[in-house]
Amino acid sequence: MSSTNPSPQDPVVKLAPKEPGAPAHDDHDLSGPPSAETIKRGYEEDKYDTKTVLSVPLLVVLFFVLAFGTVTVLFSVYSKPTVDPKAHPQAKARNEADLNTRLGRIHRGGEVDQARLEPLRMRSGEARAITRPELPTGNSPEVHPEDLIPNKDRFPELYAPGKGRIGLDKTMSLDGDALKSLFKSSAPPLAEEASRFVPSGSNAGRGGEGSQVVVPKVPEVKQPAPAPKGKENKK
Repeated sequence: MSSTNPSPQDPVVKLAPKEPGAPAHDDHDLSGPPSAETIKRGYEEDKYDTKTVLSVPLLVVLFFVLAFGTVTVLFSVYSKPTVDPKAHPQAKARNEADLNTRLGRIHRGGEVDQARLEPLRMRSGEARAITRPELPTGNSPEVHPEDLIPNKDRFPELYAPGKGRIGLDKTMSLDGDALKSLFKSSAPPLAEEASRFVPSGSNAGRGGEGSQVVVPKVPEVKQPAPAPKGKENKK
């Protein structure tokens, strides 16, 4: 008759609950029994290793300093502007001016006679961050479509009557015949239907629906009259 007691080698015995006062090592740790101090104390001491806990933030700071220092050194070495020996000395000196000075050259009537694009803003300081305040003068005004809508508050001069003018509001209320008499054309206008078929610069010289260019006639050059035969014999 076999014994009902489990064998000492049965793994179930290792996982079975232990009696009070009989501590054993962790069920999942097969490295060996607990130390003699733990057995004498009767429980596992709840503590942590100070060196291990403090080493984690110290390592984070150390790797951050190493990464930041490496990137700084690389940028300082490889981001230096290359010197072009073929560069014109006057052009080089002109480009060394600060950005606000170079942008100030572009305006109507200035060195570069053209309107400067609105995003090219002159700001205080040398940094190009958008948080830098703009200079009070020298920048192109930002005009939006709604700013161009005429009204009496924004463009009062358009509504003021005077010599030869009746104001924008009264002009817009006129009918077609009154507008034609008010805005007279110096030449007879071209019919709208005919203008589509006439090759011009506005339609790239093509016109519409198979139009053909009317080539002007070449002016005739008058040939000199032949001299009389009698006069040729005398010569």
